[in-house]
Formats: sequence, C-alpha cells, structure tokens
Amino acid sequence: MTRARTAFALAAVLAVASCSAPPSPAGPPPGAATGWRELTGSPLSPRAMALGLWTGREALLIGGVDQPCPPGADCAGDPSPLLAAAAVDPDTGRWRVLAEPPVALRWMQGAVVDGIGYVQGRTAGDEETLLAYDIAADRWERVPQPAASGLTLVAAGDLLVAMRGSEEAAPGPDYLYRPSSRQWSELPADPLGAGFDRTMAWTGRELVLFDHRLVPNPGADGPSVTRAAVFDPERGTWRRLPDSQQLSTGPWLVEGGRLIAPALGGADGGAVGNWGRTYPNGGVLDPATGTWSALPDPPGGWHGSAFGATTAVYADRTGPVLNAATGQWGAIPPLPQADVTESTVVAAGNRLLVFGGARWPKEGKAELSARTWLWTPQG
Repeated sequence: MTRARTAFALAAVLAVASCSAPPSPAGPPPGAATGWRELTGSPLSPRAMALGLWTGREALLIGGVDQPCPPGADCAGDPSPLLAAAAVDPDTGRWRVLAEPPVALRWMQGAVVDGIGYVQGRTAGDEETLLAYDIAADRWERVPQPAASGLTLVAAGDLLVAMRGSEEAAPGPDYLYRPSSRQWSELPADPLGAGFDRTMAWTGRELVLFDHRLVPNPGADGPSVTRAAVFDPERGTWRRLPDSQQLSTGPWLVEGGRLIAPALGGADGGAVGNWGRTYPNGGVLDPATGTWSALPDPPGGWHGSAFGATTAVYADRTGPVLNAATGQWGAIPPLPQADVTESTVVAAGNRLLVFGGARWPKEGKAELSARTWLWTPQG
C-alpha cells in the first residue's frame, strides 16, 4: 500500500536554521545597518552547495562542489576534491580558514552541539561518514555512526539526535548521541507511532517531534495533519500534544516559548477526495500548553521565512518574512547580484547569510560565485 504525502510545497533551502544550530547569544550589534551588505575578503574559492552551520558567533562554510550538475541533469553528485573550509564572523566581517577535513563529502548535513560541529555525508565511495569539528581547537575527527543510515541530525542542547525522516519504508528507533561518552543510544519510542515528514525542534529545554500519520492512498478519509509530541531529556519521557489543523511539519522558528512554522499557502484535497475546506500549511504551537494557532495574516505565496530577536528560519533568499515579535510580515529584497542557484543559506542569529552558488548561461559551463552576502532585518 502506498502512502499519500500532504499537498504542500515548502522549499526549505533551509538554512540550517533553528533546529540544526544553537541560537545566537545575541542579535546584531546595536546600530547595525539593515538590508543587504557584502562580506568581502573571503578565502574560499567559487563553489555551489557548500554546507553552512551557525555556531552562535560564526558561520561555518564547508565543502561544496566546483563542477555542479546542470539544471535537470542526472549527475552522480560526487564531491569535488577537498575544498577549503572557512568561518566568517558577521559582526566583524572577519574570516578564518578552517583545518582541512579528513575527507570530502557530498550531500552534507550538520548540527552544532556544545562547541562541536557535526557533519555527515557520503564519500566518493558512497560510505556514510560522520565528522566532528572542534571549533575552539580547529580540529576534525571521525566519530561513530548511529546504528541506522539515512538519518537527519538535530541539535538538542548538549545532545545530538539522529532521527528518521520517514517510517514508511524503514520504521525503527531514533538515536541519541552523548559526546562525553562518544556513544549512541536509542531514544525511547515516541507516542505518535509510525509517521512520515518527521522533523524535530529544540525549545531550549525539550525536544518536539512533528510528523504526519501514515494514511492509505487512495482511500484517505481526510488530510494527514501535523502531529506533535514532546521529549524531556532529563526525565527520558514523552508527552503527546493535541493534533494540529495545519499541514506543514516545519521548519520551525523557536521564539518566546512558541514554535512558528512560517509555511504559506494551504491545500483542500483537490477535486477528488476534497476535504471540504482549506487547511493551512503553517501555524504556531505553544508546546507548554499544546495550543495551536494560525499564522498572523499570512500573505500569498508558499515560501515564508521568519525571524525573532536572536534566531531565524529562512526558506529562501528572498520573499515574505514574518517578524515574530510584532506579528507583521515584510519582505526580503532580492539579492544584489546576478541570480544564482544552489547557494548556501545560513540563519546567522536572526540574520540571513548567503554564500556562493552557480549561474547557468544559455551555453557553456556554470559560472560559480564566491560572494557572501548578509541581510539584517529591521526591527
């Protein structure tokens, strides 16, 4: 039996945002200029698809490809030979070159936990590998893999979680890594049961799991709305929250005790099997009370972003953006350079950092960029 995925489109060019990196201890310096400005002096070569991670002070820019696949092409995606990695402090604009990683990886993901940047990807030989970068010591090492492959890394305070994105084909446990012991253990089974489109968000004290119930396709009797449960690492226990009336399972901005999914638009099930009304993609959750609410006056479109005082989640380099403090929507203006694709997007505190990318002329090879831009929201 096949399973139906919810009809919403949130292109999370996720800037590896609030779920994957700890929040910045402070926002931009007082009096910082708003809008776009270029961070010059980068030591990095032009490239696309680098991994970006926010440490709380710097943006780490790691790897990438210098021979990207043309749009629509079916490429193997092998990593380029080791490309230099660097960090930039958006407050000062200062760059530093990082120690060389022990291996080049493709399809990278990462999370920052307690001063360590964890980077997972596949080698040219298709071996899944997990690296740890000690930010203060500027040192890389290989660390043990969880017992299953194809998992998503999530930062949870001083712990690292590896979670299944879906349990449709490969049900099983999620895993918890304790850096002090360098060992993985299974998370207790969550109360939601098997699901798909699974994501997690760290509130600062607890880990919130979101998913959709597995439903038959065809034959579903309604939308598979977003479900949620909360894990307390200190007690090792779960509690289930009421189901929502929204369709998106993230990404989430954690701000003021609330979790905000700024996904725009919605779905009504279509002409066949119509649900009788439109269900919004995005929404707001208070995990302490289990209360769900709607986004404030969402504009049209699909790819919404949001920022708070010190955190943000950016779904794209431009478009609608919600100020979580005021509940007002604004817009991220277009990047002040020729349009590029496959650039790296990082939520640097509540700012948006964009690095590199590729531009494809009508004929010829990709024109790669090494430029770095920083957008600072107003208010």
